[in-house]
Amino acid sequence: MTETQQQLRQGDVVAKKYEIDAVVGHGPIGTTYTARSLASARKVAVKVIHGASIGMASAQGVVGRIQAARADALVPVLDIGEHNGQIFVVSELFEGDSLRRLMDSYAGERKSFTLQEACQIIVRVLEAVEAAHAAGLVHRHVAPSNILVQSRVVGPGAGKMVRTIKLNSLGFSELIGPSTLEEKLTDGIDRKYMAPELSSPSTGGTIQSDIYSAGVIFYELLCGQTPMSTYLSPTQIREELPKHVDGIVDIALAGQAEDRYPSARDMINDIQRAFTDDDRPVSKTSTRTIAMVVGGSVLALLAMGSFLALNDPAKKAARADQAQRARVIRENPVDAALQKTKAEGHTNMVFIPEGTFIRGRMRSESPALVQATEPEAQEEKVPGFYIDMFEWPNELGANPPIRVKHDDAAALCSSRGKRLCSAVEWERACKGPEMNIYGYGDAYVTETCGAKPGGDVNNDGALDRASGSLASCRSGWGVHDMSGGAYEWTSTAGRTANFLLLKGGKLNHAPESATRCAFALEQNPTNADASISFRCCMDDGAPPPVSPGNAPPAPVAPPADGPAPQ
Repeated sequence: MTETQQQLRQGDVVAKKYEIDAVVGHGPIGTTYTARSLASARKVAVKVIHGASIGMASAQGVVGRIQAARADALVPVLDIGEHNGQIFVVSELFEGDSLRRLMDSYAGERKSFTLQEACQIIVRVLEAVEAAHAAGLVHRHVAPSNILVQSRVVGPGAGKMVRTIKLNSLGFSELIGPSTLEEKLTDGIDRKYMAPELSSPSTGGTIQSDIYSAGVIFYELLCGQTPMSTYLSPTQIREELPKHVDGIVDIALAGQAEDRYPSARDMINDIQRAFTDDDRPVSKTSTRTIAMVVGGSVLALLAMGSFLALNDPAKKAARADQAQRARVIRENPVDAALQKTKAEGHTNMVFIPEGTFIRGRMRSESPALVQATEPEAQEEKVPGFYIDMFEWPNELGANPPIRVKHDDAAALCSSRGKRLCSAVEWERACKGPEMNIYGYGDAYVTETCGAKPGGDVNNDGALDRASGSLASCRSGWGVHDMSGGAYEWTSTAGRTANFLLLKGGKLNHAPESATRCAFALEQNPTNADASISFRCCMDDGAPPPVSPGNAPPAPVAPPADGPAPQ
């Protein structure tokens, strides 16, 4: 935090109107506190927006629209002001927990939301979104972290659970600007709930952007995970669900905004029909839906297309991958709070919790891309461990050294109380909790981790790319540059005697193949080629690492040392 973003303390007074009581939490947009209104003694929530915003003068024009949005499912905004140069928003204090925590709790207990629970939650969210749209606002940040849930048991023997659902943070994207919001969420867990069109700074988003976010949440409530690029329909994961929900999800998650529901009310209507015996198609009046109802010939063609799709080998492989992922993810819930606690004191290191992941090449990966050193997809349990967020020297903005021999890399890790990662640890950190093919997703994208496959070397014997300079080149665990840049030494032996495995990297190799998380390359440990670097790991329970200032610099060998990896 900068000086103007320092955390407020208990007893601090904001704008001479609100006395701070306690911190509720920190998010990508700002910090939320509980506070007391000095005028009325009423308890309120105060969120201080960090970083750039549109300014108070411009914010005044947004206030009226925010306060005009009225619905039981919206957390009311009471006041907007400025304190020490930062905009703050005062909302009604709603005593509840986030939907994110409720989802994580269900995952930890290996429970699934019933259809009724999922529908009740998402309908309330859509009612809040509908009210926002009626006031001329697009939320743009509809995510479980911004949905508050108040749960209570009622009835004889406390046998019935009643939940009150409210959508929070309405108008925040207007106050900081849509492009700034997208930038703040690029690396966060909430990014996966944002519609594709919001990735462009020139696109402010539409009503359909919020509908996409609601579709992602609905899918996660039903399936226990967010949808990926090629996702299974809800009924393929849970056979007891009615077929209607597949169509609802498909329309809400359409890649093009114009193919989604035209309004939140249209989506609500279709969700409510999931509880009826009505077998009519979903109600969206788009070209796509009209094609479903214009006649038997069209329906026959659609049925034939579905048959062919279901029997297409590539699509069958993708469905099998997705089904396995869905099951493994459900059986290995991630405790984000534990991760954060474990990482304390381990500067620029990420804690990867104990759990099972899918190691090796997925069924849907092209045979042309895989190596003989890669096992077929297999589930493997890995103990908890720490891994450097960046390649050596593990500093944001540093240029990682290259031409590093294996023993030198191992010695440098040891000098900081660390060790080289095993190939399995490296791969788990790269695939992330979603178990992606690449660190950033399932499809290779040239620009995501840099467009230069072999030209990222400068004259100083280091990568001509600063660590963390490409925010998108990051795994779901938050580990940078694993699908780009140099190869990295591991401690794992190859099949060839005395050879060890390298992982990752696009230098001197076809990047679409070499940047896959499953990729592995055998190499002589004495090789110090210009395409080889490293990062370090630590065991769970190990003391914090040695200060970087006490570690020697990485040795740099001349380019002639050893042949290039082939």
